[in-house]
Amino acid sequence: MRALNVLLSIVVSVVLALVVFEVGLRLLGMGPQPTINRFDPDLGWSKTPSSRSERKTREFDVTYEINSLGLRGDEMSSPRKPDGTYRVVMLGDSFVLGYTVDRRDLFVDQLERWWRAEGRKIDVINAGTEGYSTDQEVLWLALHGKEFQPDLVLLFPYDNDLYWNGQTAYLRFPKPRYLPSGLLEESKLADPGPRSKWESFAIGALASRFNARQERWSPDDGLHKVDMESAAFFRDTPDFMRDANKRTDGALVALRKTCAGLGAELAIVPIPNKASIEPRAKTALEDAIMGRSWKTSVRNSIVNLVRKMKGEPPIPAIEADPHIGIDAWSPDIPLKKFLSIAKREGITAFDPRDALREAFAQGGEPLYYERDWHFNPAGNRAFARFVHDQIDAAHIIPPPFAAAHAAELPMPPQPSRLPGWVVPYGVLLAILSVMYALTYRDEPAWLAPLKVGALLALVFAIAIGGNRLLGALPPAMAAPIALVFVLAILGFVLFKLGRRLSTIAELFAAFVGRGHWYLMPLVVVLLSVGSLLVVAASSPLVAPFIYTLF
Repeated sequence: MRALNVLLSIVVSVVLALVVFEVGLRLLGMGPQPTINRFDPDLGWSKTPSSRSERKTREFDVTYEINSLGLRGDEMSSPRKPDGTYRVVMLGDSFVLGYTVDRRDLFVDQLERWWRAEGRKIDVINAGTEGYSTDQEVLWLALHGKEFQPDLVLLFPYDNDLYWNGQTAYLRFPKPRYLPSGLLEESKLADPGPRSKWESFAIGALASRFNARQERWSPDDGLHKVDMESAAFFRDTPDFMRDANKRTDGALVALRKTCAGLGAELAIVPIPNKASIEPRAKTALEDAIMGRSWKTSVRNSIVNLVRKMKGEPPIPAIEADPHIGIDAWSPDIPLKKFLSIAKREGITAFDPRDALREAFAQGGEPLYYERDWHFNPAGNRAFARFVHDQIDAAHIIPPPFAAAHAAELPMPPQPSRLPGWVVPYGVLLAILSVMYALTYRDEPAWLAPLKVGALLALVFAIAIGGNRLLGALPPAMAAPIALVFVLAILGFVLFKLGRRLSTIAELFAAFVGRGHWYLMPLVVVLLSVGSLLVVAASSPLVAPFIYTLF
């Protein structure tokens, strides 16, 4: 019987721990993200027609609606261009798809609204697909260009395209690629099948990310390593990037020829890395590339601990990799690479860096998300303004479709939904007010919602304000600060419990001595919650912070 109790204790404890961990990951925005993509035998993957999905993180909550033609846009009865309309097809990856913003804030849709506000009959097709590199964007146009009949094709490459243009797979999906000559490399793409059921849980998705970690590259053949994509930032091109760069050339050659065959104008607008626009982002990228982040320090400490256990001498503390000079890399190099290829191939290209830097300086707010690297709504708006003005300045759109009258960039329609905190606040206020009134019958009933509402308002202010404060800080600072805050609250709780801790320890010992292992997880939870509530009741000033931990 004792062995059975021990087994039950272990099983219940593990299950309880997994449930708590799963819920915690989802609350932190680290739950499994749904996908709108499916396997495509030509492109590797494509968006699922007539699908709908939502992606939610700490920074954004976005709903994707894909029409019957597999595009993020309004429903279309046919891919054919309406008569008397000038059509613009926009090619790109998650920046063009709108990975982090709803359509009202996406620069693709903002441009279309602006052109229509000017009285132009211009139709925009959003062909952006999450994860695409330049070769897939070019191949999509080669396969579907005749159907959509573009008059103008706009390509929006990003710096990680350079590395992935040389690869035959991205994460779990295969992908095509072009030869340096501009011909499509012959290959048969195999369907990887659906994601495992395990990955439908937050824990499974997290474990899969660790198991599927991409290969990393060392700039100096030493301990310090960076993402393979980051090799595109270095002036001295690594060997594995030389082939990728040549294949990028080939993809743009194929794009130029495809557009010529379609009778469409072509222009390229490379999207800058946020380190090219925002100084703090450049510092963060520099820390990662030079190997002086707090994560590197922790990793080196662990390595030294292992070496000490083996009797080996420790590695020296590294503040920054001495083999990587400050001039050895630049966040602008990938963008310049696309501009140089465009110039060599005679393709019109626009450099948005100066315009975005000016918008960042004048607006006083970031153009990219803090944790994510994509444009936020302000960045999409600034980018839409740049593209609009450059196309007009270059006289790419023919006179019949020129602006009938001047119009400013329309403000995106604002959603009418309530803030996310309103519903849970209202539900908690109603439930707790009733419980308070029933418990303290000697007080006037009308005081219950006032007292409960004030406390809830303080708790929500701490939770929402703290979350926004952490979101405004660099990720390297936010995690340690949040950890210190939680440890400080728990330390105060232990201090206030004082002698009660010995009573709790005796209770645990009694359960262990009697062999009631299977009750231990429940006892731990009840005592933990009870201890927090006791301290909160005796410490009004700290109570809101303790309640926030729930």
